[in-house]
Amino acid sequence: MTDAELPDTPRQRGRPRDPELEPRVFDAALRLYGEEGWAGFSFETIARESGVGKNALYRRWPDKGALLREVLETRWVSVDRIDTGNFAEDLRALCRMLFADLAGPLGAVGLQLQLDVARHPVVADAVHGYTDEVQRSARAIVRRAVARGEFATETPTTLVLDLVSGALASHVRATPPALRDNMHANAESWIEQLVGLICRGVGAPG
Repeated sequence: MTDAELPDTPRQRGRPRDPELEPRVFDAALRLYGEEGWAGFSFETIARESGVGKNALYRRWPDKGALLREVLETRWVSVDRIDTGNFAEDLRALCRMLFADLAGPLGAVGLQLQLDVARHPVVADAVHGYTDEVQRSARAIVRRAVARGEFATETPTTLVLDLVSGALASHVRATPPALRDNMHANAESWIEQLVGLICRGVGAPG
């Protein structure tokens, strides 16, 4: 074979990368974590539920903590996407995102994460980058509003966010099964009331 006949690129060895592997793994991992928490979150079970070999999981993630962090970053709350240029609209977007996750079929993920971070230092270490980013992005919503002059600079950022997350979590978790359909049907109205209440409290246009 002459130089002109040599292939331009070396041949790939082994199996080609499966583009559907990670979505299948993320779906199975998030569902499993919501059902079992950290105690039942294992590569063996995720491999079985996703139809992916355990060795393939270890090639991509060094341990289950790394997998959990990437699952959360990819499939759970992503506050950094919220920036409408208006405080009330940002709050509405944040409330809708939190409600969709907490009240959806995988709503137990948030509760499991809260419990596991407190119970297991390995979980707290594994996900702190994700949780820190969520908190930073949420605080930025309030700080951008203050910088735009929408309300006073002395507004306590953390308190505003606690009102949002606490009210939503309490509303979703305290609603009995018989009333959950009604909760979903009236979600937008409830969110509008919460946003209006917070905006009036901080003196922002709602």
